[in-house]
Amino acid sequence: MWPCCGPGIGRRGRGECSKSTVRFAETCVIIDKLDKIGADAVKKELSDKVGLSAEVGETIVAATGAKTLEEFAEIAGVGESEEVKELRRLFALAEDYGFADWLQFDASVVRGLAYYTGVVFEGFDRAGVLRAVCGGGRYDKLLELYGSKKEVPCVGFGFGDCVVMELLKERGVLPELPPSVDMVVAAYNADMMGKACFRVCL
Repeated sequence: MWPCCGPGIGRRGRGECSKSTVRFAETCVIIDKLDKIGADAVKKELSDKVGLSAEVGETIVAATGAKTLEEFAEIAGVGESEEVKELRRLFALAEDYGFADWLQFDASVVRGLAYYTGVVFEGFDRAGVLRAVCGGGRYDKLLELYGSKKEVPCVGFGFGDCVVMELLKERGVLPELPPSVDMVVAAYNADMMGKACFRVCL
């Protein structure tokens, strides 16, 4: 698998992008469509839907095309920001742990979900033929939405089952799992839902 690490645009915005959480979320969704609709369409949507100036839209698109962290920092005008330092630290740790060759900086990896607060990543097959096998990132505030009384720093990711299936088929290691059903319990009306659940638990 070949992970591509992005700048984690979900941590903080700059300039116009930091004015509103809603605008930030919309911006992330639009940037995430870069591969599908192209640079010109992304810049148009950033202007029409988010209200960003042509100059800011141009800078965003140019920055996502950066091939190195240094190039990204220069184009985006962020210098040695905390986010850039965090990525430098990540790649330095990867070097120390011996898997730096498996990581590749990709500024276009945004992830369309606005709850990310740090580095985001996607994993690909080494051939780079299929779409992302998995994707995720860091989120510090998400658990607060589900009742946590304080911020809990987390990192998580999700797999694409279709891509995993294709990889298993390609390598000839897809196990044969014949379909089998032990029982089917159906609740025919609302009154039977509790009893149906009880039967399954037994």
